[in-house]
Amino acid sequence: MADRSGVTADDDVSEWAFEHGGSGIRLSYEVADPNGWTFWQDGKRTGVVSGAITNLDELRLNHADVFERLLDGDREIAAAIEGAFLIACYDGTDETWVIVTDKLGARPCYYVENDGFWFADSVRSLLSRRPSPSVDRQGVSDLLLMGHLWGDRTLVRGVHALRPATVLEADPGGVSSYRYWKPDYAEAEPGREYLDELARRYRKAAERTARTLPEEAGLWLSGGLDSRTTAAALRECSDESIEFDTLQTYTYDANPPTNDNPRIANQVVDRLSLDNVTVPLTAETVADNFEQIIDVTDGMMQWISLVNLTGTYNVESPPPVMLEGMQGELVGDHPFRYHLDGMSPVEAQYASEASTTPDRVDELLVPNVDPFETFRTEARRSPESSHRATVLDVHFQNYYSRNTLLSNSVMRDRLGSRVPQVDGEYLEWCARLPRKYRKGTFPLTRRFVQSDAGGVPLGTSRAKLDLCRQVASETADVTYERTKVRPDRPYALHAVGFVGNVAINRLRGKATYGRGQLADFWIRDTETRLHRRVSELVDDACDRYLFDADAVRTVFDDHMTGANNGSLLSKVTTIEYWLQTHLD
Repeated sequence: MADRSGVTADDDVSEWAFEHGGSGIRLSYEVADPNGWTFWQDGKRTGVVSGAITNLDELRLNHADVFERLLDGDREIAAAIEGAFLIACYDGTDETWVIVTDKLGARPCYYVENDGFWFADSVRSLLSRRPSPSVDRQGVSDLLLMGHLWGDRTLVRGVHALRPATVLEADPGGVSSYRYWKPDYAEAEPGREYLDELARRYRKAAERTARTLPEEAGLWLSGGLDSRTTAAALRECSDESIEFDTLQTYTYDANPPTNDNPRIANQVVDRLSLDNVTVPLTAETVADNFEQIIDVTDGMMQWISLVNLTGTYNVESPPPVMLEGMQGELVGDHPFRYHLDGMSPVEAQYASEASTTPDRVDELLVPNVDPFETFRTEARRSPESSHRATVLDVHFQNYYSRNTLLSNSVMRDRLGSRVPQVDGEYLEWCARLPRKYRKGTFPLTRRFVQSDAGGVPLGTSRAKLDLCRQVASETADVTYERTKVRPDRPYALHAVGFVGNVAINRLRGKATYGRGQLADFWIRDTETRLHRRVSELVDDACDRYLFDADAVRTVFDDHMTGANNGSLLSKVTTIEYWLQTHLD
């Protein structure tokens, strides 16, 4: 077991530290999540796990075994362990550091090499280790293009993000790293065998995670399929050896805000015999935490993508741990079939990730930056030879750590978190997802509709729908918010239902998929503090050398007269706030 001596107690947060010969680790952690942090010390050797390793019992190992094997240079142990974690260990005998990220990079880690090796779970913590830190202009371009970053870039030159599934070793001789795990992307045969195995592996991943949970945990529950599937899988984990026995769900009215999510979520919890709490989410509650959500993600994700998770700050008496229902992207929601067909890996990355055109990025930025440079770098890095495998490999190395899982930093700003989907056995099966089960588009629509899906999307993937039917069968008669069709209905009805749902809401002038979102309306409302904060940052951005003032002002003015430029304004103001707060 880990040695927890040296941990100093406080009401909600404790601090742990180790120092030897001028090197060491210092961190703060949530007291209420005892399995979310593990510390070890043996003489001059020490280590910490931020997060949870979920399969130690199966491996017949303890945490001390993992730390010792990592420090002894064992190249097999990192791939053997499962869970969402960041591991750091140090051997004072030879001044060796070993840092390990999990298979999807659920817990961020950043490092610099300047007068020694320095690492932290936030970029701002490393700024003092850079002489005259300066803006990474390519990083700014990437954020404007995508709304998040890609590769190993941050907004600061010389501060690097450690990639997923990576072991980094540092000693007085220098720094080196290697990728310890990569799935096989060979496409599996479609059929019942594949889908049944997908559900089995998902349940196993959820059970492994449940063994690390405290007695009570929370889950964000919407009217979608991902969260209800996660809820059902966790509810099944009733083994007497598992401490976890209470799942509390929480819902906000968004995605889009038509009251469908709370209504459907309440039907889901009725079927699963759970309790649900509706959490307020308004322009004012977002304004309360506007700066905080940019800070905890180090300015590397547009704030508009973090709006929903600001609800974390509004939960009264929160549980020790919260989870999201993330999984749809792994089972066919992203990338689409379109991104795996024909186009080059660079073009596929642009088609799947960009939410702004390169021309618009060029208009907004004064420095001359190639918007595609990072995509080219990532395509070259992949060891895969086929188009399909290269696109998926780049996706596994970037999409989750730099986008969907980075948002969990907002939850961890207040409590612990877990991600059941970060499990090698499950991820290996997801990587082999048959093309048939990936989200596609209506035939021929590519000819007259331009979209990131290559036409009018079908709304969901077959694999995601089937996974819900198997794991959350009790909810199969509860409407799926996105398509307004029950999961137990044929897939074709879901495809048609999604298009009908979007069309009706557009006719009503409501926020919907592919059109104005909630924050678009909030920014346009001059009576909100959120509008005033965005307006102030737009004015500041117009004075910054990075941005073309006329272009920024045009984006804002057009938004205020009806254009849905909320995402683009979010990108500009995220960059502006973080730079003026931490780099200027």
